[in-house]
Amino acid sequence: MLDRLKTFYREQGLEMPVTFESVDVEDGQEVERLWLADIVDGKWVEDYVTVNRTVYDTVAEEDGAVFALIENGRMLVKAPNVKHYRIPEDVYRIADHAFLGCSELTDIDVPYGVSNYEIEKALEHSHTKMHIHAWDWAYDNTRSPELEKEIAEGWTDDYGFVYSQDRKRLLRAAKAEIYKIPEGVESIDRLAFVHCIIKELHIPYTCNLEKLSPEECPVFGSERVQGCIYPWDKPYSKGANDEFDSI
Repeated sequence: MLDRLKTFYREQGLEMPVTFESVDVEDGQEVERLWLADIVDGKWVEDYVTVNRTVYDTVAEEDGAVFALIENGRMLVKAPNVKHYRIPEDVYRIADHAFLGCSELTDIDVPYGVSNYEIEKALEHSHTKMHIHAWDWAYDNTRSPELEKEIAEGWTDDYGFVYSQDRKRLLRAAKAEIYKIPEGVESIDRLAFVHCIIKELHIPYTCNLEKLSPEECPVFGSERVQGCIYPWDKPYSKGANDEFDSI
């Protein structure tokens, strides 16, 4: 980075020698700081530059898409130059220049885990008018005939929530303002909350959400439809759980 910066100043005909540089670690990442100073047009000028570098492993697919491997999923760093592209569901970040140079790309499906901010930032650097379909739920949100049968034979509470006959598995949710899944429920079907909006949802410690893989975790919906979700790490009777964060 330092050599490139010196080259840039030299190519611009500028004389801003580096007077000091340091390397620190912030949030587990290496941060390089450069101080440049010189007399410019009879004035003493100092530039202070902070350079952050993050390095990810990448994988490329046959269609030309390139992904960076990040924590809990992938980031799309280069979209393929095709007319229609469906971003995979394990992607929850989009690099700012992912659509740059995609002259043929006009129609994009974006999974529920990607925020509006990520979409808007990427579109700022695209020179092509694109139609974005931002999904609020999983792409494949059709319940199997077997699950539909289990729901039909399940137990329904006063709020319209359907549980398995042994009441240990939530099969289908209903629209509600505030709802607490009963303690003793051990699992939630991945599609239980599809097309269902709840402003405040409490999930008991017996569900052990933190032990589930991303593929097993219920789809609560995108940030556009998702309310406050509170996974408890202790019984409801223990009072306010100040240690958890809402999803």
